[in-house]
Amino acid sequence: MPLNWDLVGTGDSEALLRPRDIYAGLASRPWPYLRHEQGEVLDKWFDRREQRDVVIKQNTGGGKTAVGLLIAQSTLNENVGKAVYLTPDNYLAKQVREEAARLSIATTDDPYDPAFTTAQAVLVTNYQKLLNGRSAFGVVGDGKEPVDLGIVVVDDAHAALARTEDQFRLRVPASHKAYGKLLELFADDLRHQSANAWAGLEDKDPTALAPIPFWAWANKHDEVLKILRPHRTERAFEFVWPLLAEVLHLCTATATATAIEVRPSCPPIDRITSFVRARRRVYLTATLADDSALVTDFGADPALVAQPVTPGSAADLGERMILAPVALNPDLDDEAVRVLARQFADGDQDGDGIAETDPVNVVVLVPSERAAAAWTRHAHHIWRVDDLEAGVKKL
Repeated sequence: MPLNWDLVGTGDSEALLRPRDIYAGLASRPWPYLRHEQGEVLDKWFDRREQRDVVIKQNTGGGKTAVGLLIAQSTLNENVGKAVYLTPDNYLAKQVREEAARLSIATTDDPYDPAFTTAQAVLVTNYQKLLNGRSAFGVVGDGKEPVDLGIVVVDDAHAALARTEDQFRLRVPASHKAYGKLLELFADDLRHQSANAWAGLEDKDPTALAPIPFWAWANKHDEVLKILRPHRTERAFEFVWPLLAEVLHLCTATATATAIEVRPSCPPIDRITSFVRARRRVYLTATLADDSALVTDFGADPALVAQPVTPGSAADLGERMILAPVALNPDLDDEAVRVLARQFADGDQDGDGIAETDPVNVVVLVPSERAAAAWTRHAHHIWRVDDLEAGVKKL
């Protein structure tokens, strides 16, 4: 009987489309099996994969990264198109690529990598790479051909919302010559609205805050355009201006002694064509309380957002509880809080000098070197952005 070469390699590949089966088929698996809740959400996503917007809610530590990567790989296997996995920053993007390596999933951090452009690898990068006025994926009006995407996985969607709003916000510092021109343009409007707020701006009071009346902004948007447009190629403007220029008249503006901030009520996400046209968009989150923000910020389908994918038991989903000791007890001062943190780390939970429990890790986040210096006497280690990875491993 002659060999029919037309039948070689045409076996059923349907099994490799299901994320569960993709994981089971890996030559080297980091865990013998997926966790139960991972398998649950992956199966539910697979059944709904034709829906353009899918929100997946899992508790912190529930393995969202692996879920997102397997979903991206499933989309590649189905030949739907290129896959992008977005994270809040480069540090987390590196962690995702390391997780992908353990899962034998090919990734890249370069949007021009042939492996990505030919849909053979998942592009893992930060939000800013996609969402900015000079996006490598193209922005409406920049002359670039938008990158056709099969799927965009948005990790930590709650963080993505804040980052997205930042990317669509133009800040004109007081040191910039456009600041004075704008302030002069709206001087009468601001003075009429609040003489006290205007006086604060004139005195350069750091607490002064004066919203520019929206009707004045709309009526004078042509003058605003003439003031701002000549600076569109400057560093402070170039990544935001292409996103706001066409909706400038719809923006709101606020003046302070240090800057004038211009922002749209809803980010015009349609300026990022690649994201808007992506066939599938998956939002991973553990703490997103108001899902409607995905509709206003990302243009997600409200009907689909209202049906998030969750594990069978989702009792541990929710927002973090944040306690502010000084706000709760005005008698405390900053040093008392530092002592409290050190005692807790040492296992002394009631402050009597005797450890009731084993020592635990306590992480303190501060905004500057000066703030970190205040913790020197109490901290075992002080880590900075450049050596953060080593600090996390030590923890």
